[in-house]
This record gives sequence, structure tokens and C-alpha cells, in this order.
Amino acid sequence: LTRLSRLNMKLKFLKVFLVSFALIFAALNGRFLYANVNYWLGGGIAPASDQPPAIQTLPATDKAPLPDEATLVIEKLGVSAPVVFGVASDNDTIIKNLENGVVHYSNTSKPGMEGVSIILGHSSAYPWYKGKYGSVFALLGKLQPGDKFSVRYDNGRVFNFVVKQSVVFSPFADDSRLTQIEKAPGSSLVLISCWPVGTNYKRIAVQAELI
Repeated sequence: LTRLSRLNMKLKFLKVFLVSFALIFAALNGRFLYANVNYWLGGGIAPASDQPPAIQTLPATDKAPLPDEATLVIEKLGVSAPVVFGVASDNDTIIKNLENGVVHYSNTSKPGMEGVSIILGHSSAYPWYKGKYGSVFALLGKLQPGDKFSVRYDNGRVFNFVVKQSVVFSPFADDSRLTQIEKAPGSSLVLISCWPVGTNYKRIAVQAELI
């Protein structure tokens, strides 16, 4: 074969490889791609008039217990997902319950109560994943300090939060930033998901404080 022929073969192989890679990536991360397209086109984000009015409230007390049914609403990302309470802290049980929404880590305070609350959610899932919340936190990295979201309980109580910071960390190493988040005073909520999208190599944590 001539040098030109070998070059053409290499270019053809590279083209086939890139096309195949793109197709496989799209198939495995279809939910993530769909979420991004919706985000940039403005679709999937309900107009403010379609959302229940947000009411600023004071932190809940033991005299006013919060129910076990709530919805996490992040209007900027087009997210409206049930919060699943009362889930055992073992990994398998948490993963199973993520099929039904986002999971409140039961060892932490409920959102709106004094202390730090943690909510877990998937950032991506395979096309055959059961449930419709496999990529509920696909766009979590787009939240910036100053962005707001809310947790709305079925008894009408609404707690609004404002984002303070985002932290990308390894779940296998100590991180002083996480210690500071865990010891934050007042009432705060931390949203956690796998990162980068499509992997479980690291985690992203978005810390928000009660307004």
C-alpha cells in the first residue's frame, strides 16, 4: 500500500471509531443529553405561574414535626422530584429507593429543621434504568451561588434555600471542606450526586442555606 492509502485507511478507521464512540456515549447518557438540551432550550422548566407560591418560613421545631412527603423543586434546572424519607442508610437500600425520587439521608435533619440535611440523587443512568429519576441531578453542576430552590411539604410548608457553594470531592479521601459543611450552623441543605456525569469516580455537593 502506498503511504497515501495507509493514511486514508487510518483516517477512515478514526472516523468509524469516533462515530461509534459518539453513538455509544449518546445511548448510555441519553438522559443527561436530553436534560442539557431541555436546559438550553428552556424546555422542562415550568413557568413561575405553574409553581406553587414559595413561602419563607422559620426553621421547624420539635413542636411542629414535618411530614414524610415532600417535593424538591429546582426551577432553574427544571427539577421537581419527590423526596423519599425513612430510608435505611445502607447503600443498596438507598440505590433502590432512588428509583422513586431523591433520597433524604435519614441520619441527617429534615430539610427546614435546624442542622444539616442531605439529599441524594442520581446524575445519570443507563437507558434501561427503572424509574424516571435516573438523571434528576444531571445538571446539578449548573447551580451557582445565589441560585434558589425549595422543599415543599405536602402540608403546605415551604422552605426556600439559597446556594452558597459547590464542592467536588472524592468519596475515598478526607476533605476539610466537607467537615466545614457538616458543621455549618443554622439550617442548611446539601444536594449530593456522582460526578462527573456518567461515572461514580467523584461526588458533587451543593450546599444551600435556609432563607
